[in-house]
Amino acid sequence: MNNQKTDLQVIIDESIQNLSEIHLARELALANCRKSIQKSSSSIRASHRHQFNEAIKLAKESKENLDQAKKALRPFYLNINTVFFLDTEKEYSEAMLVYCFLSESKIPNPQNLEVTVGSYLKGLAEASSELRRTSLDSIRKSNSELADNYLEVMNEITDLLETIDFPEAVTGGLRRSTDQLRSVVERTRGDVTLSLDRKKLETQLSELKETLEK
Repeated sequence: MNNQKTDLQVIIDESIQNLSEIHLARELALANCRKSIQKSSSSIRASHRHQFNEAIKLAKESKENLDQAKKALRPFYLNINTVFFLDTEKEYSEAMLVYCFLSESKIPNPQNLEVTVGSYLKGLAEASSELRRTSLDSIRKSNSELADNYLEVMNEITDLLETIDFPEAVTGGLRRSTDQLRSVVERTRGDVTLSLDRKKLETQLSELKETLEK
């Protein structure tokens, strides 16, 4: 019995040491994930302002923090719920994809970004949703054709994402993201259609006025 007590004490001591290391790794990863998400958000805002040099700089800084989080988690990934890390990958993917859409750069794949496929696809859905803002900005600038072009991109992405049919446990909840995107696309379609109809009516009125003045 004494030997068993000694063995158990050793096991508990080693377990405490292991849990302490896991806790420190998780805290380090969380801190880096928070920084990464903040920089991804700032990158998206910079892309909307067409400050593309700043946007890509911030996205790269986001990736550096993401890599630090990954390094901290790697030895303990079986012991830590890494949903927060996957969410950070999604935010980074979104930032890079928004940058590429608005700067008309080549679209990276998950391997290029070094992220999981599920995180990438959800980031793609959210990046597409961000194009609603760009489309509405185009309408405010009386550029309905450009707004319609962004709507086409949004619609194409939605159609492609809807072809992915796997359990949510595999995709990480992609179906919900796609459903939300479809709702955003439909609202944007209504705004763009109204803008195009208004522009058409204005053109017809202008032509009628010219005809009457002759």
